[in-house]
Amino acid sequence: MSLRTRVDPGPWGADHDRDAVVRLGRGPENDVRVGHQRVGGRWTVSRVHAELRWDGTRWSTLNLSTRPGLLVVYEPGWEEVPIEPGRPWVPVRHRWCYGIGRPGQRVHVVCETDDHRGPGGVGPPEATGPDGDDDGAGDDLTTDLVGPPPLSLTPLEREVVLAYYSDFALLPRPATLAPRPHDQAARRLGRSRDSTRKAIERVNRKVAAVEGAPEVAEGRNVSAEVGRWLARWGALDPR
Repeated sequence: MSLRTRVDPGPWGADHDRDAVVRLGRGPENDVRVGHQRVGGRWTVSRVHAELRWDGTRWSTLNLSTRPGLLVVYEPGWEEVPIEPGRPWVPVRHRWCYGIGRPGQRVHVVCETDDHRGPGGVGPPEATGPDGDDDGAGDDLTTDLVGPPPLSLTPLEREVVLAYYSDFALLPRPATLAPRPHDQAARRLGRSRDSTRKAIERVNRKVAAVEGAPEVAEGRNVSAEVGRWLARWGALDPR
């Protein structure tokens, strides 16, 4: 398997090799067919909406639709962003999700790859300027990837992290994205509230020791900022 696609909601999925050009849209000629039912009497997905192809290092996406606002992408740890018509995009991580169609009427296509350059422990791109460029890095935000942080979690600590923050790794993105409170995390772990809070305190100490980690990672705090940071580095990935 090089690329796996899954339509959500729905049980349909498929695997694609590197030499494949994977097209998404409502027409029957597409490899991933979505949006082939009218909403309010109107089509919300173009006949051929987007195209994925292997660029030699990663799977690149091109928005083939001529209508803006009908294709957004989400990677765990980052915000959901639009892909404008005619613009290419490449993911940073091994897992990402497209939202195709109008807001509130979108079909989601979840993607996962096992041979993408960089993800699976590789962090976010270097900081960029307001236009997304930094010293000539251009539009490819995955050009400069940094290595994984020196964050070593014990099996128990990983279970604790997932009890608080697993929603930050979900695809598609949940409507509300926030860490679970201590009581809920304790129930998921089958441990006492005090034991769970002590465990997240140990995790916060490890996170705080990493250069560039969120300052809010201290004591028994849990926050969306830490959840996004963990998701960017792949600490919440199912694998």
